[in-house]
Amino acid sequence: VPVTLELGGKSPAIIGPDYPLKHAASRITFGKLLNAGQTCIAPDYCWVPEGKVDSFVDLVSQQASAMYPTLADNPDYTSIVADRHYARIQALIEDAKEKGARVIEVNPASETVSNQRKIPPTLLLDVNDDMDVMEQEIFGPVLPIKPYSDLGQVIDYVNDHPRPLALYHFTNDSEARDRVLSNTTAGGVCENDTLFHVMVEELPFGGVGPSGTGGYHGHYGFTRFSHAKSVFKQSRLNGAGLLNPPYGKLADTMLKAMMRR
Repeated sequence: VPVTLELGGKSPAIIGPDYPLKHAASRITFGKLLNAGQTCIAPDYCWVPEGKVDSFVDLVSQQASAMYPTLADNPDYTSIVADRHYARIQALIEDAKEKGARVIEVNPASETVSNQRKIPPTLLLDVNDDMDVMEQEIFGPVLPIKPYSDLGQVIDYVNDHPRPLALYHFTNDSEARDRVLSNTTAGGVCENDTLFHVMVEELPFGGVGPSGTGGYHGHYGFTRFSHAKSVFKQSRLNGAGLLNPPYGKLADTMLKAMMRR
C-alpha cells in the first residue's frame, strides 16, 4: 500500500544579516501565530544576527500587537485545542524560565485569557538545548530566539538536530541562499516567507526522516498513491541469448555495453 506520513518537528527560521528585519519579523510573526501556532509547519524557533535581537523582538511585538490588538474576545486569535496541550505549552514556558530564559509576553490589552485556554504570543530569549522548549515541537504561540554570528554555526546546528518539516530562510544573498539549500536537509524550504510553500500544488509537500516520509499535492500526490505497473516486451530480434552461459569474452562485452547505458 503506498504510504506518505507527514509529521512535524522543529522548523527553523533563519534571518540573513542582509535582509530587511522589519519584513522578516512581519512574515515570521504571521507564520508563528496563524492558528496560535498550531500548524505543523509553523516556524518553531528563529535565528537572528547578533546585534539585531532586541530590534527583532520589538518588531515582532509591534507586528503581533497590530495583528491581534486584543486576545480575549478576538475570533482571529484562537484557543489552544485542548486542556492537555494548553498545560503542555505552559510547562514548556515555565521550564525555559526556570532554566534562565527571558520571557516576553505580547498582550496589548493586558487581558486575562487563561480562562479561554489562550496563550498570548510569547518570545523566549537566552534559550539553550537543556530547555524542553528546544527539544520538543512547540505547536503553540511561543517563539524561541537564538542569536548567531556565522551562518556555518546555524547550518551545523540544524544538521545536528532531527530533520525539520520546513525551513525558512530570509536573504537576498544568492550565495548564502545556495549554501543553506546545499548543506541542510528539510521536508520543504520557503525563501523570504513562511508557510506559503505548502499552498503551491506544483510542489510536493512532506517530511524527511523524523518529520515524515513521502510527499503529496497535485501530480505528486497522484503518483504517490498510485502504482505504476511496469511492462517489458522483448523484441523478436534480440541479443538476450548472448548472455547465456558458458560465459566468455562475448558475454563480458555485452555486459559492459549494457552497463554503459
